[in-house]
Amino acid sequence: MAWRPTQYLLEGELDNTTPGKVTGWMRFAGMDEKVTLDLKGDFHRDIRGTKIQFVGDGRADDPVAASYLDSFSVQQTGKVGDITTGEPPSDYVVHYPYLEWYGDDNGRVVLELEARQVKVIGTPIPAMESFPVSREEQNRNMVEFLTGLAEAVDLPADRAICLGMTTPRPQPKQATARSKAPGMKLLTEEIRKQLPPLYGQESKGPEAVAYVKFFTPDSSWTWYATEFDPKAGMFFGLVDGQEKELGYFTLAELQSATGPMGLHIERDIHWHPTPLREIAPEMFREAGKGGEQ
Repeated sequence: MAWRPTQYLLEGELDNTTPGKVTGWMRFAGMDEKVTLDLKGDFHRDIRGTKIQFVGDGRADDPVAASYLDSFSVQQTGKVGDITTGEPPSDYVVHYPYLEWYGDDNGRVVLELEARQVKVIGTPIPAMESFPVSREEQNRNMVEFLTGLAEAVDLPADRAICLGMTTPRPQPKQATARSKAPGMKLLTEEIRKQLPPLYGQESKGPEAVAYVKFFTPDSSWTWYATEFDPKAGMFFGLVDGQEKELGYFTLAELQSATGPMGLHIERDIHWHPTPLREIAPEMFREAGKGGEQ
């Protein structure tokens, strides 16, 4: 549901020392020119009023990068989304560096990094002297983006379901990453460390905790992972599709699957670890604590 070029990022810098404005540049594998940014908006309060420098794990000789980024604009103008390092004060629920903007040419762009990759330059404006980023405004940004995406795939206006809007707004044609996007980073190092190994919560039944939630943006399928084997790339957890059931699914499957509109599976960045009994209480009413794998 967005451009996610994190794996091709080489380096960059963003500057929010001017209130209401974020400028900067980024270098990506597969692109000869620097990408410049001139956006309206502010960082989150943890870094508002500062500059940030960051390095990516991209490889300059990546053979796929040029194909993925061939229609990515080298001049990114538009609106700031959520840009934060994930540090307190937490106005956003992610606890890692998250860079998001809504570009005039490419729509929504998201980079997800790790703390080791980001350096903050300067002192943030004291949190008490500024307001959190408006969630209402961010919701409007998402609504406009989804409306434009629906139009791009010729979804009828009466089927473009956007919270907060009854009539889709006209959008300029955008080069979207819908058909060739590799998808977001589904499993961060932080989540990997939280997930117990397979059978690690077998005895807990309904008290087993789902540490991560995956979902299809364009359908109702959802996966709640309670355990993970990193060598096999195998999850165990609750799958909510045609029906709710416990079972196994793989990271590779999640990364390659798409929904009916061609959108890749995403990770719910707002998710907090939750027991299965709270996610699907109807599954455990009769079983009590006797859930089995």
